[in-house]
Amino acid sequence: MENVVGEIKSAWELAMEKVEKLGKLSPEELQRQKTEKFGSIGQGLAEKYLSGLTLRDLKLELDKQKGEERELVRAALASKLIDAMELGDAERLSKVVEAMSGLKLKNEELEAVKGEIEGLIAEYREAEQRKRREVEAAARGVLHQLRISGSAIGSVNPEVVPEWKGELDKIAQPYRERLDSLKAKLAGG
Repeated sequence: MENVVGEIKSAWELAMEKVEKLGKLSPEELQRQKTEKFGSIGQGLAEKYLSGLTLRDLKLELDKQKGEERELVRAALASKLIDAMELGDAERLSKVVEAMSGLKLKNEELEAVKGEIEGLIAEYREAEQRKRREVEAAARGVLHQLRISGSAIGSVNPEVVPEWKGELDKIAQPYRERLDSLKAKLAGG
């Protein structure tokens, strides 16, 4: 039995010698690993929040981090939330703005662009609704030509019209560009 323990110990000692030969990590490498570790925590928190975690619970999770680690998590969380902003998902956009305001992430930058984001959402919704009404009217016109009218038509769903997606993309493009510009302002600050 002593012989087995001696072999194990010597194998462990050999392994430790090899590790020592490799050398220690540089300060830059240690910082990179730390940034990566806490960055993934921040990204995970953002994904949990966007999937239904409450702002209160997000704050509690963030409060588990202290000092530099907390700042690394906050930076990754803010970055992931900014990336998650999508034009066609107003609920997600408002959820992102709520989280960033509630956690005071990128506070100065957010205050500068918050009104622009809200205005952009309103403009996009209006343009989308206008195009939806146009498509509905055109579809009703086609149905009327086919002598289908009255109570036979409840409402027209523009999303089944083949051209709808293309038209929506055309409308959305300038708004997406503006949103990307606002996201860059938020991320850059």
